[in-house]
Amino acid sequence: MSYFPRKSVLAAFCAVFALLLSSLPAAAQSWAGKGRLQGEVLTQDGKPVPGAKVTLRKGDGRVDVNTDGPASVTTNDRGKWSVLGLAQGAWGVLIEKDGFQTSEGQIKVDEYSVAQPVRVRLNPAQAQAPAAAQPTGPTPGQEAVSAIEKGNSLLQSGQYAAARAEYEKAIAKLEPANHPPILRGIARTYYEEKKTDQAVETLKKALEIKPDDVESLRLISNLLVAQGKEPEAQAYMARLPQGETVDPDTLLNLGIKAYNEGKLEDALKQFDRVVKENPQLANAYYYRALAYVGLNKSAEAKADFQKVLEIDPKHPKAAEVKEFISSL
Repeated sequence: MSYFPRKSVLAAFCAVFALLLSSLPAAAQSWAGKGRLQGEVLTQDGKPVPGAKVTLRKGDGRVDVNTDGPASVTTNDRGKWSVLGLAQGAWGVLIEKDGFQTSEGQIKVDEYSVAQPVRVRLNPAQAQAPAAAQPTGPTPGQEAVSAIEKGNSLLQSGQYAAARAEYEKAIAKLEPANHPPILRGIARTYYEEKKTDQAVETLKKALEIKPDDVESLRLISNLLVAQGKEPEAQAYMARLPQGETVDPDTLLNLGIKAYNEGKLEDALKQFDRVVKENPQLANAYYYRALAYVGLNKSAEAKADFQKVLEIDPKHPKAAEVKEFISSL
C-alpha cells in the first residue's frame, strides 16, 4: 500500500500486509463487504491526534464525501480508528483535523484478509515555509521522491519487480536512516510475489538500521506467524516499544494454533491480550470463550459469549454462540 498526504514529500510511504481471514458479514450496499481497515493518526512528533475525521470511499480516485459510503469516524483519545464491513478493492482515505494539513491516500482492502494498521503523521497547517530558491536540475532527494512515487504507482498496478527497482533507486539516493520505510515497500513487492522469505529478510535489513521500527516489527511478526515460525515471531513482538500493540489477527492466529494443539492456557494468554488491546473485537471474546469452555470455566465462557452478541448481534457464529449460552 502507498499512503501519502496531499502535499507530502518522503514522509508518506507505508506498506500493508494482509494475513488473516475476516469473518464480518457483508452488507447490502455496493461498497459493503467483509473487509476491515484500522489506523492511527499522530502528530509529527508522535503524539496521538484525537477527534480527527476519517472518511473512506470506494474507488481509486480522490475521496468524494458526497458519494455513498460508510459513515465517517473520528479517532479516539489514542488517535486510533477502525471501520468494518468494507468491500474488496481500492479505497480512498481522507483524514481531516482543524489545525493540520488534510491527508489523503489510497489503500487496498482484501475481504479475506485484515490490513496492518495504517499510521499517518499529520503536518501542522501553519508549517508551510517560504519556498527556497531551487537549484538547477533535480536534487538527489527530489529524484528519490520521484522514484518512490513511481514505485507506488507500479505497486498498485501489480508490477512488483518494476516497483522494487524504483524503490531501490530511491534507496541509492538517500541516507541509510531514511531506508526503513522504503525497505518495507520492497518487502511488500516480495510478499505480493509470494516470496515470503525475501520479504522477511528485507524487513530484517530495515530493523538493522532502526531496531525499534514499530511498523517493521509488526510486519515481520505477521509474516513469521503466517510461515508457522511462532517462536521467532514472538521474539520480534517482544521488541515492540511499551504501549505499542500487535495486529490482533496475528495474536488470534497464535491463540488458535495453541488451541488446536491442546495448549489451552497458552491460547488463553493470547486471547486475553487481544481482548485487552481490542475490547470491541467480537472475535476476541468468541475465541477466548472457547478456551474457557475447554478449561471448564463455564461462568467466564458464558460472559464472553454474551459479549460477542452484545458487540455484534449478527456475528457469523451467533447461532452457535446462543447454543453455548443456553447450555452453560
